[in-house]
Amino acid sequence: MTESSSLSDPRQAKLGNAEPSSDQDIARRPLQGIRVVDLTHVLAGPSCTTILADLGAEVVKIERLGAGDLSRKVDPFRQGESYYFAGLNRNKRSVALDLKRGGAKRALEELVRRADVLVENFRPGMLESLGFGYERLRELNPALVVCSISGFGQSGPLRDYKSFDLVAQAMTGVMSLTGEPGRPPVRAGIPIGDILAGVYAAVAIASALVGRAKSGKGCVIDLSMFDALLTTFPYFSGSYFADGLEFQPVGSGDPKVTPYGAFPASDGYIAIAVFGDDFWPPLCRAIERPELAQNVELTSAANRVQRREEVEAALVERLKTKTVAQWCEIFAAAGIPHAPVLSVGAALDHPHTQARRLILELEHQKCGTVKTIGSPINIDGENITTSATPGPMLGEHTDEVLKELGYDALMIAQLRMERAIDS
Repeated sequence: MTESSSLSDPRQAKLGNAEPSSDQDIARRPLQGIRVVDLTHVLAGPSCTTILADLGAEVVKIERLGAGDLSRKVDPFRQGESYYFAGLNRNKRSVALDLKRGGAKRALEELVRRADVLVENFRPGMLESLGFGYERLRELNPALVVCSISGFGQSGPLRDYKSFDLVAQAMTGVMSLTGEPGRPPVRAGIPIGDILAGVYAAVAIASALVGRAKSGKGCVIDLSMFDALLTTFPYFSGSYFADGLEFQPVGSGDPKVTPYGAFPASDGYIAIAVFGDDFWPPLCRAIERPELAQNVELTSAANRVQRREEVEAALVERLKTKTVAQWCEIFAAAGIPHAPVLSVGAALDHPHTQARRLILELEHQKCGTVKTIGSPINIDGENITTSATPGPMLGEHTDEVLKELGYDALMIAQLRMERAIDS
């Protein structure tokens, strides 16, 4: 694209329909008008940009020609398209570029000039090798907020260490705390490192935009899964810093509290949280062992931890006499924090999930109706994802976005002949 064909004021150029429609809509989707260039893939990065899109930002997802985001290869599939991708990458537009070609690089430059935010989760140094290091991005757009998400950050001895969620959980000590006593370490069942890094990144970006409104200047955000996971265990880190204590896994329990964890009833498991001393007497009465509450050696949490096996054995003996549903009714009447241990399907089908309006149904051109989990954010009594579009087809919006940048049909055709773009 030549300089003369560029729009005269790139920062004012409109990309898509970014205009808020009402005061109520502004409150519910406060990032309307914010333009995000999304150079992310798999999970941590896309989780971040989906949060921004849910909050109203216009997200243009840049993907590799032919292959696209790696998560497009994740099952289940419908007519060759990933059902998983369609839910995870909602409310975004897809542009397919080969960033090794000059025409594609110039198109990305035009996008950057008009953007507020750029998010990437390449390995450290990759963006610079493509010609879009931080200094170059600042030249293109001094007001740009750049967020780099990686496994271990842009500095430090592990900077270039290859990472996925499993690796980050292992390196941060999370796996050492997860699992049953005396058994091998276990990864948390959910990709907590990916998701938490995405959430932190979205918070950092939103905060940086507030700061930019005051200073007029952009900034660079360095966010890693390693750093994010280290914030998840303040008690364990505090005990280590203060007293040098290390902890072993205690299954679903807590090293300083009991009974606290998942315990077997006659037909399944029930989680019970007797945190502190106030819940101990009503629990003893609820399981028809009132004498335990009178035992002075069990009245404090510290003493109960010292006699964990005895306490938990007495509880399990009683729990096995009734079903999970029966105990839930009893504990609810006694005011004891508890919950049935549900499967993922049971949790998704639960009436409370439905009442919270967390399940979205998106109509995808290949996958049909796609159900996915929406945003947990409710503003003024309304969920911010009550209406959403499914994740785009690879390169679905390439021509559309290029036209918004000022490209005409001939220029787009030339880029396609050069294999710089696809749709």
